[in-house]
Amino acid sequence: MTKSDGRGIWAWDIVKLITILSLLLYLGIFYFHGFHESTNRLMIRLTARTSAVFFIIAFSANAFHQWQRNSFSWWVFMNRKFFGISFAILHLVHLFFLLLLQKKFHPVFEMAAISSLAGGGLAYLFLILMLLTSFPFFSKMISKKNWKRLHTFGSYWIWLIFMISYTKRVNTEIEFLPMIILFLGGLILRIWKIRPFIP
Repeated sequence: MTKSDGRGIWAWDIVKLITILSLLLYLGIFYFHGFHESTNRLMIRLTARTSAVFFIIAFSANAFHQWQRNSFSWWVFMNRKFFGISFAILHLVHLFFLLLLQKKFHPVFEMAAISSLAGGGLAYLFLILMLLTSFPFFSKMISKKNWKRLHTFGSYWIWLIFMISYTKRVNTEIEFLPMIILFLGGLILRIWKIRPFIP
């Protein structure tokens, strides 16, 4: 991957920019509002939603570029790996705030259903494996076929966990509706991409 005439934000610059700005936002909220349960829960919501946006960008980048072939879709497509890495970093920060809530304020994991913990735990396992195999050192340890299987199945599983979480809450929290629409849109684009291969 090369930068187009040295212009724009590319590759690791995307990861650095997203990570730094996100961490500054989180630290700023703690600084101005204090460290207590309500701010911790706010961090959990923020990290979940921001990471979800970067996930769906990476998830649908290829299909989006095939649907709308222009310079922006090409830029998104070429940088999909780095949007995926940004998602993984922010969602690991999300896990950190969940663990902090469990440790300091509220037994969130003890009160969760076993099925939710199992589904979410598997999603995090896929996230970590997909993150590691985004780097050449680890990707060389598995075949290209298994790499593709891991990233395809893992991304669909993570998509499913997000959707289950959103649909459970949208009846009482309407602000989750845009995220449902966004995730359904990403899936529709993926299906549209493979439509020539569907009998």
